Amino acid sequence: MRDDFSDAAPGGAVGRDEVPLTDLQQAYLLGRERHLPLGGVAMQEFREYRGAIDVAALPPRLLAMVARHPALRTHIDAQRRVSWVSSEPAVNYDEIDLRGLRQAEALAWIDGQREDYAHRLFDLTRSPWNVTAFRLPDPEADDPDRATCVLFARFDAMILDGRAIASLLVELLGGETPRLEAAALPPPTDEAKRRKDAAYWAHKLQPVEGPPQLPWTKPLEAIPASRYERESLTISRERFSALCRLAARERLFKNTAVTAVVLETLSHWLNEGALCVGIPVAPAASSELANRSSFIAVNWDARQGDFRERAQSLQGDVLEGLEHLSQAGVQISRLLMNAQPGGPALPVVVTNGLGWPKLAKDAGIRHHAGLTQTPQVAVDIRFRDDDEGNLVVDIDYAREAIDRGIISDILAALDRQVATICERGAFEIVRGEMLDLGHYRLNGSEDEFACSRFLQRIADNLFAGDRDKIALISGARRISYGELGTNVGKAVSALRERGVGKGNVVAVCLPRGPEHTAITLACALSGAIWVPIDAASPPERLDYLLANCRPALVVSTASVSGHEAATPEALLSGEPPADPLALLPALDALSASNEPAYYLYTSGTTGRPKCVVLSNRATSNVIGRTLENWQATESDVFISVTPLHHDMSVFDVFGCLTAAATLVQPAPGEEKDAIAWNRLVADHKVTLWCSVPAILEMLLSCRQGDELRSLRLIAQGGDYIKPAVIAELRRLDPALRLVSLGGPTETTIWSIWHEIGPEDTGQVPYGRPLPGNRYFILNERGEHCPSGAVGRIHTAGVNVALGYLQDGVLGQSDFVTVADEAGEPVRAFRTGDRGRYRHDGTILFASRVDGYVKVRGVRVSLPDIEAELGAHPDIRQLLVVDCGVEQRGEAEIGVIYVPAQAGKPSAFDLRAHARRVLPESHVPTRFVEVETLPLSANGKPDRRKARELLAAAAERREPAARAAPPANPRNSRILDLYLAVLGQPASPEIDDTTDFVRLGLLPSHLKSVASRIRDELGTDLTPHQLLRCRNAGQVALLLRDQER
Repeated sequence: MRDDFSDAAPGGAVGRDEVPLTDLQQAYLLGRERHLPLGGVAMQEFREYRGAIDVAALPPRLLAMVARHPALRTHIDAQRRVSWVSSEPAVNYDEIDLRGLRQAEALAWIDGQREDYAHRLFDLTRSPWNVTAFRLPDPEADDPDRATCVLFARFDAMILDGRAIASLLVELLGGETPRLEAAALPPPTDEAKRRKDAAYWAHKLQPVEGPPQLPWTKPLEAIPASRYERESLTISRERFSALCRLAARERLFKNTAVTAVVLETLSHWLNEGALCVGIPVAPAASSELANRSSFIAVNWDARQGDFRERAQSLQGDVLEGLEHLSQAGVQISRLLMNAQPGGPALPVVVTNGLGWPKLAKDAGIRHHAGLTQTPQVAVDIRFRDDDEGNLVVDIDYAREAIDRGIISDILAALDRQVATICERGAFEIVRGEMLDLGHYRLNGSEDEFACSRFLQRIADNLFAGDRDKIALISGARRISYGELGTNVGKAVSALRERGVGKGNVVAVCLPRGPEHTAITLACALSGAIWVPIDAASPPERLDYLLANCRPALVVSTASVSGHEAATPEALLSGEPPADPLALLPALDALSASNEPAYYLYTSGTTGRPKCVVLSNRATSNVIGRTLENWQATESDVFISVTPLHHDMSVFDVFGCLTAAATLVQPAPGEEKDAIAWNRLVADHKVTLWCSVPAILEMLLSCRQGDELRSLRLIAQGGDYIKPAVIAELRRLDPALRLVSLGGPTETTIWSIWHEIGPEDTGQVPYGRPLPGNRYFILNERGEHCPSGAVGRIHTAGVNVALGYLQDGVLGQSDFVTVADEAGEPVRAFRTGDRGRYRHDGTILFASRVDGYVKVRGVRVSLPDIEAELGAHPDIRQLLVVDCGVEQRGEAEIGVIYVPAQAGKPSAFDLRAHARRVLPESHVPTRFVEVETLPLSANGKPDRRKARELLAAAAERREPAARAAPPANPRNSRILDLYLAVLGQPASPEIDDTTDFVRLGLLPSHLKSVASRIRDELGTDLTPHQLLRCRNAGQVALLLRDQER
């Protein structure tokens, strides 16, 4: 298809009048390039008409129109930034005859041409417009349009605005010459007026927080170009008229009424903040059709006033803005971009087309389709009245920026909102009333709670089941259910002798092992409140943890001051009771109890851990539902690698023993030894693995062969699950069952899950609520978010904890009352996570509440950067953090990463990759390669340690002088080698006696250490040999022995 019908008009004629391009024309010209986000498009409008069109009359009419309207003879010189009007009436018309096809075939062929035609950029050697007519075969009997022709028309906004385009098409298709009232062009604006208008907009837009935070599929600044689509809604004439009458009672214009309802509806999809949008405006029509339009900006803030007040403010803002047009348009964009650099300033536009010229109802020609595109605009909401008086709302949107489903939802909500206003008989809106909350349909209710009897089942297994069945494997120890039951019975008796029973608090401050398990079970079965305490806690932290939970007894191998204490030997050395079950309360009732059962400490935003109070009822729900879903039986073998003070470990112990399965526990010294974990899985044929992702990644990184072949299910949760890890697991065993788990400690072990299927090749969904639980997503005003909109996750139901223990008192901070979808009050936990619902009722995790930072004035999402860089095929693990630079008083973005192969990619290569996949404002400035990511005590990425590594790398230029260097130069060299692998600077506190574990050494480091020892010292040592060495001095002794 050609873009014109006749030969090109002559250009560069001598003596032609040239006019400099306006700021808006220059902006549109720049938008044709891809220098700016959402570029590569022309600001142009496409329209399609169908009906009984007199094709033979089109060329002469167009010729007359070209002669009559200078805009159709206007040329744009892109190099010299001028426009000029040709004296030659060139007609840009194409005609294509499809009468040799059947009508269905002809229409299908036209459908295939539409998108390319609508998006094609004009060749600026001609005036930028085109009309193409498709002759159709005779209409079929069931064709309501009786169409003999389909007409495509496209006009560039550098020469015509929307109203002018509408007028020209009425003239072309209706044969009516427009009657334009002559109006003098406004006089040039003097400098004083310009300054006044500039001051007005600077003040008016000062409250604007940035571009609208709608549910964009990716940051708009990361989208170089996109194609556009249109979704439409038609509201009946009767309902439109009723809406306008109700608005008129509030002294609101029609366009204000529609714009207000549109903005109020759209604001429900905001991530946060207000809705700053562009509104095109134009002076009164003159005797010439052209584009003299501009645009203003209005800020719709649903946090201010009620709906009617916001609508009245909107009308006032528009009327005021029309008085300050000398600094509107491009100047407004510049003002907003200077305040919020990085992306499009006004990605959302609302265009009023009410009253624009239209064909008569009886013309026999129908406006069938249309599309507009505007550089740096992601969503253009356009409304108009059609030839029957209906209100038509079209949303033209960038495909790469927002999903079609969200656009459809917005239009459906708008339709419902208009209907509700009309039924109410008042121009009022109740927030959220137009939303469809069908995405909550998979939420459960507390009535779904089914007691798993987990405590009774554990007791039966310990005291009445197969006493020879192996319950625990710990190092060389094999402990049967009978032996474990005997020890539990001893501990129950010992607790009773010390006056510890139901409701008393027992702090279990022991390393992982059978003793920890026996004492924890004794507490749980007795009804005592058990508290697992990290035995490796620093003294000051340990003092706080114990003082806060007010224990009646502390079980520890170390001395504990200020509390009643006992060693595990003291509790397990007595005679076992003859009938341990007789010492226990009614365990079915205890399993379903909503009283405090155990405490878990979790990270607190104040810097001090929070003590979460949890119940057996919630735990019973998780264990019962999970064992059933995972089809766990006594033949399964679990492994306990999660720290025992972490909530996932509760399932490892109680879930395993409820199922009468076997639990493998790493021996002392194997807590962070992923090589040992692989061996344990292989030796004991472990079938179920459950951990945080970072621990699973350690397991995989140390895998040598098929050690993991016995696994049938791997569950991971508590952090971001990397698609690359899922792909690796699929390669390991395509039949392996993979599960994502989620929910903070305050919602008991896990309260949401997702079966990871073959379709989950990208972001792994957060999942769907466990039975008995409900997940709500609320915005910053506490309102329910529609599907697709990001908000803060709130959890209600069986799994919600009882509260926080602070100085022995139960508190409810972050446990709040919210209204459910029916408006009923429910108790919920306000998590620190943000997410969004898909239409199918599945939640996708979005970010932490504090997952955004500002870098050089640009709002940056750290999870977004992690997702983009983590997709690099040569990156195994990666962590992105914000890091301060005190010298400049601003934040930077830093990355620590573990490559699949040492040195590849280099920091230089990864930075270059970042520049390819991220906007410049999001490209990290610091990159540090490490052997493994630093982990917190709970096995999650340690962001504080990551910041320290980045700071050390930035400051380290030369090794710091040691206060007392090792006497042996070889020891010093070994120490430097380890520090280099760990990314640690030398310091006076570190010498050849310093424990490597204290420096952050993990088993996964040892391959690189061994490689460096071979390359620099000429001796081959295996990682297994190096595992025995605790400091540089011991490595030196090992080297000496090896070299003999």
